[in-house]
Amino acid sequence: MKITLSLSGGGLRGAAHVGAIKFLEEQGVEVTAVSGSSAGAIVGLMLAFGFKSADMLTFLYNLDKKDLFVWATGVVGIFSMERLEQKLQEMVNVQDYRELKIPCYTCVTDIDTGEPCYINTGNPIAYSIASSTITPLFTAKKIGNKYYIDGGFSDNLPVKPLKQYPQKNLAININPLRGEDLSTFKSLTIRSILIMIRSNSIPSKKLTDAYFEVEGVANMHLFDFDEIEMAYHAGYNELKAKWAELSQKLV
Repeated sequence: MKITLSLSGGGLRGAAHVGAIKFLEEQGVEVTAVSGSSAGAIVGLMLAFGFKSADMLTFLYNLDKKDLFVWATGVVGIFSMERLEQKLQEMVNVQDYRELKIPCYTCVTDIDTGEPCYINTGNPIAYSIASSTITPLFTAKKIGNKYYIDGGFSDNLPVKPLKQYPQKNLAININPLRGEDLSTFKSLTIRSILIMIRSNSIPSKKLTDAYFEVEGVANMHLFDFDEIEMAYHAGYNELKAKWAELSQKLV
């Protein structure tokens, strides 16, 4: 089976994407094109580069807080993603989308217009980092003469750029909503962000051929390094459980 694959953002919940990709590998499913926002953009880039799920999981396990939370200086934003960008460049040694093995589209948000941009030319490392900059927590990414922020702010599940391909599309969302304690400023802020990015995924849910939501990561904090393995297994096990139904929509 050949499909295209769209991956939502969701911080370290992105490990669920890796688990789902592991299951697809076992089923012999070939991904012919990929798109992603935020964490989904980074996982999608690694997939397009030719990494297997084991390589992606190793990358995630090798991350720690100092790779994400580097104090920014002289710019608007609390933290810089420069260290993560360096680690990603070391792992995915490319300078242009044309060097990737399959078409890859990275959704970023143009900070001037607020509109989504589906990028597949230029430096994929830079755009994947731009797609992951949740402002104002992280600084906006300047590429050329423009500033970009997290793709999840405008299209967190970018199915649209893959509709040009003949293969059916599987869209994976790692931002389910569940009732939770909202008694703190932090929990309320994160909940508000998740509601916003979930709402802009609704059009994509209608565009895709098969929609899959990983429910097991609902209570996982966006940056909880201790939950990476849990998210990975949730993505794998839940896709396995629903594959009989989903696969019928992809043939």
